[in-house]
Amino acid sequence: MKSNRKFINDYNAISAVIGVILMVAITVAIAAVAFIYFTGMLGGPADEKENASIVVVQDSGRIKITLISAGDRIADDGYSFANVVIRLNGTVLDESGFNIANTGWEIGESLYIGNSNPTLDDVRGDVIALDGASYSITVTILDTVIFDDKVTVL
Repeated sequence: MKSNRKFINDYNAISAVIGVILMVAITVAIAAVAFIYFTGMLGGPADEKENASIVVVQDSGRIKITLISAGDRIADDGYSFANVVIRLNGTVLDESGFNIANTGWEIGESLYIGNSNPTLDDVRGDVIALDGASYSITVTILDTVIFDDKVTVL
């Protein structure tokens, strides 16, 4: 009978087992939180945006758009005009007036918007001045809006 009482009164063995279980549970919880945190940090963005920069100014009655810097996805001959969308007051302008040899928009190159029927050209002298007004310009390169603002032509 004494041997049974000794087993019942000895709580050290039970508390040691509970302590080990708690330590394992805490370690697993910390590992799970760390795994979720670090895998979230390592994953890149799903859609990388183009980080090109342009300058849009009024130039003698025309709107001049100059590519200042390009993102990582620019080709050797510049941004293909198939990947560049320029809108004037919501109307998409195409590159039909461009020099045939011009295959892409390169850093430092300027595009001009002019005429009463707005056209886009890469030669300033090929476009007639716009009427004095405020024009909404949106420039999108590789599905990333680079510029979206108003320009006032004097």
